[in-house]
Amino acid sequence: MEILKLALCQHNTVWEDARATIARLESPVKRFCAKYQPDLLVFPETFSVGFTMNPDQSEPGDGPSASWLRETARSCGTAVVASVPTLDDGHRYNRCYFVTPEGEEWHYDKRHLFSPSGESGAYEKGMRRCTVPYKGWNIELNVCYDLRFPVWSRNPQCGYDLLLNIANWPSVRIDAADILLHARAVENACYAAFCNRIGKDAFCEYDGHSMIVNFFGQDIARRRRVGGVRFLTADLSLPKLQHYRGRFPVSEDADEFTVKL
Repeated sequence: MEILKLALCQHNTVWEDARATIARLESPVKRFCAKYQPDLLVFPETFSVGFTMNPDQSEPGDGPSASWLRETARSCGTAVVASVPTLDDGHRYNRCYFVTPEGEEWHYDKRHLFSPSGESGAYEKGMRRCTVPYKGWNIELNVCYDLRFPVWSRNPQCGYDLLLNIANWPSVRIDAADILLHARAVENACYAAFCNRIGKDAFCEYDGHSMIVNFFGQDIARRRRVGGVRFLTADLSLPKLQHYRGRFPVSEDADEFTVKL
């Protein structure tokens, strides 16, 4: 697919209440998908319960949040991305799901856990990156604090075309997210998207500031609102990206090194 229709859902989460958040999203998301027909719809980090360290909020892989993502992908005909506090074989992860309408599924467990909030004590860190092949695109999954670590997000041999970062990034530090996302797009010669929540939780305020950036570091998102929920959209062009990489092959001059896990 030469053009990927990307959409970000920048919504307010009901604190530690997955069913209430999902009920709030259900109608606007279906209406948005019916009107704009995105290929890929992205929600923020821990989209249904907020950035909680409460172990009681962790769900099994077939819990209400992940199940809703699968049903939304199927019924709306779009791939869906979001993270869910997940309990897997006795281990807790901040797990990012990528689900297709056909039922294919990948997941990425957040690597860089935000120790100032206690996340590193509440969850286990992921041990592998995840690049999803979808509709001819290679899409790298990335969660919030990961954005601060360029080595982890490095794109050797242009292995991915789109970097997706989903976040609960508070307003007080949002300028840093802006700088970091633009840097990741430019240094990795890729599209980059940052999907952040809005509203308040028990500890922080969030103003969204979600972004879709091209390989020149230019903001290309269009803002939409459906049923009181904010969305951002952009049409990403694989031929334009490949043309840029052919004329400016920055990856060929990159340094080589090994990441120690």
